[in-house]
Amino acid sequence: MQPILRNKVCSFIPSLCSCLKQVPVRSDIAQKIKKINEQLKLALKETDQFKFITSGGISDSHDFQRIMTTSIIDELEVYGRAADMEKVLDQILSKSSSQGRDGVQIISVVGAGGSGKTTLAQLLFNNDKVKNHFELRNWTCISDPFDQKRVAKAILENAGKSSYEAELDPLIRRIKETFSGKRFLLVLDDVWIEDDSKWKPFKDSLKDGAPGSVILVTTRSHRVATVVGSTDTHDLGMISHSDCWLIMQKITLARKSGDLCKKVERIGQKIAEKCKGLPLAAKTMGSLLRFKDTVQQWQNVLESEIWQLEEAAVDLFPHLYLSYNELSPELKRCFSYCAVFPKDVGINVEELIRLWIAQGYVRPRRRGERLELVGREYFNNLAMRSFFQGLQKYGHEYGECMMHDIVHDFAQFLTKNECHALDGIGRNSSSERPRHLTILGGTEEEMFSSPVVDFGRLRSFFAFSAIGIVVPQNIFCSLKRVRTLTLSHCELAEIPAATGCLIHLRHLDLSSNPFVTLPEAICDLYYLETLDIGFCGKLSCLPERIEGLVHLRHLENVATHELRQIPQGLRKLTSLCSLTRFIVRCNSDDLAILKDLNQLEILGIKIEGEVDFGSAELGKKVNTRDMYLLFSNGTHFIETPSCIETMEPPPNLEKLELDGNPGAQLPSWLVTKSHADNLTRLVIARARNISSLPALWKLSSLEVLVLVEAEKLECLGKEFFGVTKALHENSRDALDTLSDSKSSFSAEVVAFPNLRTLHIRRFQNWTNWEDLSEDDEEVAISIMPCLEKLEISQCTKLETLPHRILGKISSLKNLDIRCCDKLRDRYSDKTGDDWIKISHIPRVDISDKYY
Repeated sequence: MQPILRNKVCSFIPSLCSCLKQVPVRSDIAQKIKKINEQLKLALKETDQFKFITSGGISDSHDFQRIMTTSIIDELEVYGRAADMEKVLDQILSKSSSQGRDGVQIISVVGAGGSGKTTLAQLLFNNDKVKNHFELRNWTCISDPFDQKRVAKAILENAGKSSYEAELDPLIRRIKETFSGKRFLLVLDDVWIEDDSKWKPFKDSLKDGAPGSVILVTTRSHRVATVVGSTDTHDLGMISHSDCWLIMQKITLARKSGDLCKKVERIGQKIAEKCKGLPLAAKTMGSLLRFKDTVQQWQNVLESEIWQLEEAAVDLFPHLYLSYNELSPELKRCFSYCAVFPKDVGINVEELIRLWIAQGYVRPRRRGERLELVGREYFNNLAMRSFFQGLQKYGHEYGECMMHDIVHDFAQFLTKNECHALDGIGRNSSSERPRHLTILGGTEEEMFSSPVVDFGRLRSFFAFSAIGIVVPQNIFCSLKRVRTLTLSHCELAEIPAATGCLIHLRHLDLSSNPFVTLPEAICDLYYLETLDIGFCGKLSCLPERIEGLVHLRHLENVATHELRQIPQGLRKLTSLCSLTRFIVRCNSDDLAILKDLNQLEILGIKIEGEVDFGSAELGKKVNTRDMYLLFSNGTHFIETPSCIETMEPPPNLEKLELDGNPGAQLPSWLVTKSHADNLTRLVIARARNISSLPALWKLSSLEVLVLVEAEKLECLGKEFFGVTKALHENSRDALDTLSDSKSSFSAEVVAFPNLRTLHIRRFQNWTNWEDLSEDDEEVAISIMPCLEKLEISQCTKLETLPHRILGKISSLKNLDIRCCDKLRDRYSDKTGDDWIKISHIPRVDISDKYY
């Protein structure tokens, strides 16, 4: 062979080999492109099927989404809204209702999509009393976007006025002329506006209505209710299961045979329960079942998730998508991630925010901004738009929440290609190569040998209280990309060293497991932000190299009773925001570990004897909002523990719990230091040696007060409410000054000005709750003007309630008395001697059962 030809052949062979090597690669790429095309086609199909709005879409599709409402309604089709109707009707008609600064009431009805806000407004609008009460009634569907000129023209046209003007100013002037001097009811249905500047011209043009005029707003958002300046807000809850079944029956069984109706009634009632009180869901399921003519078809609907029923989803999800479409991209990711939680479980808000942070969904808007604060703002935005329900609020923050099942179904629908759930009973969500996996039950083989799940691809792995599941040790080696790993209640007797290889891990929850030690390798998790080992009752020590967790922000170790000490390396974790259990031993310098941990927001300290709090420098911890001080059972002091009395507490405390205080008095700084003005929640538990309470009534920001187990306290005096001899004297002096100078100065003292909830439990020897005397009635004092709930439980010796005090608290809505024998006999419903003295309280619950 000639040299030139040989060289060409030789050069061709490597090229050919290279091409042959690329054939499988190109084939793999082709398969990926084909799969992406299929996913795009599915997305386009669903966009058209559910009428979803896409960015840059045609405005007509946007208008099509917003179903315009009218004031017409068939009242025979409405169930379960009698109580709401009565309450809002009373607000509309009552002259004593709170009025805004300009004399026109603005009442907002707030609720989730499909909860029946429009229906309630229609019932009110067509009520005969409303028709006779108002000179002018006007129904206007606002929807979104809030086009000022369109809205102005609609209001005028619905009032019978022509609206040819092209500019906003003459339209607003005509609205002012039309409504001024008349008592009107203006219903603004489906309001989404959050821009105060767009609403202000309308508010100003309507302020001259005659006294008693009302603007009734329906909206999904509490933020909107605030923007429009609501004087009253009515939160629309869900209806009962039986009312859902009545709605379904009317739609479904009207033309079916009596025999079939009897056979499917039990199934239908169970399907109604799946609607979880959402009227729209009941109507949708009724429309779906209308075309099901066999028992098996009804049974199939019952056994399917709503999000998997195409016919139901087509009617339900567009309504939910309206709210979803209003969210920013960050909030959309945070909402859809909630699909990882099982249905019907309480979601801890702080944990949810940490999960968002672990996934990288929470971004600071400026340098140095705390991610937790941004996350709370995200949650508040979602909560105000009715994406969550059952919200429990402590002070200014939410503690726990839930998602309505239909909203959860919607989140599952949005994440069906991302989230996968295994429940061990054959009802697994279908997702190819999921990124987030939730284990709900089943055997080890079923859970961890699923052909669908590529464990190496997962970003989240959850086993939510899946008691009985034994997690195989080799699972830790497979989760190479996981950011969130939750293995709570999984009977883990040992945590393998391979955990330290999960280099992307941000959130590790090992709570409620029986392991004794943590491997030192866990300190190699450089990016770990949350380590939850709470309720690990056998854990005896933390890793010595704990300072390696340089990004750790939350160490949750509550109820780790065998954990006796914290490694010295903890002092280097200066990013810590939460430390829920820190042991302080007598004659030690343990508290010095806390000196430089100035980012702490939540701090729990267990005190074992006299200690020196000075080395902790708590007074410099301006970020600490929540503190728990627990005195061990072996701690003994004659008076107030000196270490607590001399302690300088964090200056911005909002929540404080003192548990097991052994002294005869509580620390004086509780009510005398200026920082006490920030307290919104105070718990005093097991203060067994105190016989009286300090002047807690001075805590001006306090919203929740819980008092538990004070063995020596026999009398709760009226000084608890600030009624003292000095107050009597000051009140008389102030009245003399007023009569002499005719000054507008008010001498009234307000006790517990912002308290909303008062719980008193297990006061075993409490016999007397001192009431006001006739002289006290003349004292210028306001007692608990905002109190809504009073709970007294397991106070078996208390004989009577302070009737005059309770009579002064007009805001009290709920009196809950449990396991109080003498109070039960005295105030039993309609039979007790003094029932009449508390019968003015809207809800009184007297029971021998404790929660």
